[in-house]
Amino acid sequence: MIRKKYMKFSTYIYEPDKSIEVYKETEKFFEENPEIKKRIEELGWIYHTVGMIIPQNSENFWSGHYFPFNDSWEELQVSFTQICFGLYKQAFVSLRGGLELGMLSVYFNINDDGHNAVAEWLHAKENREADTPFAKTIWKIILQNDNIRKFNEKHNIETVHKNFGYLHDYVHAKGAKHSNQMGILKNNSQTFEAELISKWLKSYADIISLICTLHLLKYPISVVRFDYNKKFGIDIPSFGGLEEYNFDKIAAILPDKYIEDIKLIAKEDPTTQRTIQEINALPDMTEEQVEEQIINLEKMFIKNGEGFTSWLDDQEKQLKSFGIEEFDNEMKARIELLKKWAEENNFMEPKAKRKGWDI
Repeated sequence: MIRKKYMKFSTYIYEPDKSIEVYKETEKFFEENPEIKKRIEELGWIYHTVGMIIPQNSENFWSGHYFPFNDSWEELQVSFTQICFGLYKQAFVSLRGGLELGMLSVYFNINDDGHNAVAEWLHAKENREADTPFAKTIWKIILQNDNIRKFNEKHNIETVHKNFGYLHDYVHAKGAKHSNQMGILKNNSQTFEAELISKWLKSYADIISLICTLHLLKYPISVVRFDYNKKFGIDIPSFGGLEEYNFDKIAAILPDKYIEDIKLIAKEDPTTQRTIQEINALPDMTEEQVEEQIINLEKMFIKNGEGFTSWLDDQEKQLKSFGIEEFDNEMKARIELLKKWAEENNFMEPKAKRKGWDI
């Protein structure tokens, strides 16, 4: 087997090919430690789920109020990628960025006017109001929220945040310990460091725990167990509520008593209780109404995506992935209905092919 030769750059020692070699060792490490790989995956899903808590409506959908959280999630993913390639200092710098952006998600939306509050910062205007606020300013604002203030008085989460101050040292390279020289096996290029992966994972998990907690406190309806499918079917509006299985994922990683105390806060939160009462007063969805929602959603995927033929292939692959050989009668009827509709409307093939796009 001929080893692929990577491009070389004279005078540079931190070359891309070194990172590729480190990545191979990182892959092997995850294969030999599947529990660590699983932990990283679970934490990623949990953080992604927290984004579902932030309300989206016609007024704020394109406003940018969701940008800080989304960018936080992207920054954390970049941090993970840097860990995989042996860029450990940079990974911790990105962790700090993810933490800061996660805090800003709560800060800008603290008064439910994030669609306005975020505007100047989002567009990087040349004024002081557009500057990213210091941590002290962020806490001054978010502690004006009664839920966060009460919880902080008991659990001191402001100190939890201050304890992440060590991440600042990676940004400014406080000595060799926080520089590109960090690592037991370190020479003058990228190296695989199992201990640094463990250290990174601890920081990653702690950051996700704190940002999750703050979002649950800002939107305490998220901790209320309620069967929203019964009232909304598959089209649950984005108002801060979580389906129970998503709530359970988040609850599993938080410190003892956190969920218990946030639930107590939710019971005393007027907005939460009023919203739950309004939802509970809605009529239950019928099976026919839910099926109509499903049909309309699948029609949208077929019409605007790969067409019916590819859609059906995907359904069959998914079926087999669960070890099932045949669709149930309900799904068979759905397929027949969608096939007839697709044939009548010329949606059998992908949209790009139907439109003659050269992709």
